[in-house]
Amino acid sequence: MKINSMKVAQLAGVSRSTVSRVINNYTNVPPETKEKVMKVIEELGYIPNSSAQVLAGKKSRTIGLFIYGDNNDKNRILDNGLSFGYYLDFINRVLKEALKQDYQLLVDVINDNSFSKIESLYANRDIVGGVFIGFKERDKNIERIVKQYTPVVLVDYTSDSNCEKEGIYYINTEDCNGAQKATEHLISLGRKNIIHISGDRDKLSGKERERGYLKAIENYGMIPMVYRGDYSDKKAKEIVQELLAKNVKFDGVFCANDNMSYCVNSILKENGITDIPIVGFDNLRNTIPLGIMSVAPDIRNLAKAAVGLLVDNKMEKSKITFVKTTLIKGLEEYIKESYLD
Repeated sequence: MKINSMKVAQLAGVSRSTVSRVINNYTNVPPETKEKVMKVIEELGYIPNSSAQVLAGKKSRTIGLFIYGDNNDKNRILDNGLSFGYYLDFINRVLKEALKQDYQLLVDVINDNSFSKIESLYANRDIVGGVFIGFKERDKNIERIVKQYTPVVLVDYTSDSNCEKEGIYYINTEDCNGAQKATEHLISLGRKNIIHISGDRDKLSGKERERGYLKAIENYGMIPMVYRGDYSDKKAKEIVQELLAKNVKFDGVFCANDNMSYCVNSILKENGITDIPIVGFDNLRNTIPLGIMSVAPDIRNLAKAAVGLLVDNKMEKSKITFVKTTLIKGLEEYIKESYLD
């Protein structure tokens, strides 16, 4: 049996327009009528069609959060959420901020072949706007979305200074500054041969974190030792195994994300090496407990800004927002800056 508002109206003994007023929480419906309609809705398990409500003039109260990833990323989420840790923490933060504003959150992992889903959501007004994170620089699909739809919030994506279109916002983490602080801390510990296992150079974060490492190394007149990790646990493991096999000397490690730092930590311990300090990036929940330092992006304010730019009309909105980073060296800083609050 097809369940729709007409069926609800028949069973409740009211008009279809009355059902619509109840669903949309209008105040001009008698309490006893509202109770009767809601009882039928509950019994039938009827879910109002959000698209129909939007077309009827009801504004969507759903925020889209779109994370770039291929099928391997989706499999990793299903098999082991930890490997997708930064995004899971970010989703948690955005969800909290959305709920504060009385909005729902729709989350999806998008690859190059699934952008049509996003376009449909915008075109049908199923979402009020979208937050995009993890995408490669100058992504053609992103550029197409930006040209057609607003509002759009792009996180850690190269800002377009020539983009004068209203409703396009950029939020960038101070990755370079954070990476420089991390490297300088290792230098302050007396380390002379610090390697950097880099992130994805096709993404702004990967480039900026490598740039921060290089600035610190060059400022102290040291020789850079950069190995391309692409944010991959597997590549980080292979890099360290190869360095150990070739007896390459290094006494400090800065990884572009925490997932890679976990692998480095594991390989070093397997080889009986416990005196090489490691700094990661993202401040995931296992860093300090594992004895690994990390750079913490201010995810709380990042999420607050992302949601506010989409739905808060009272908020003063800047085209580009920068989010601070903090070097986490111990438990007290970890608790203060982490998801634990």
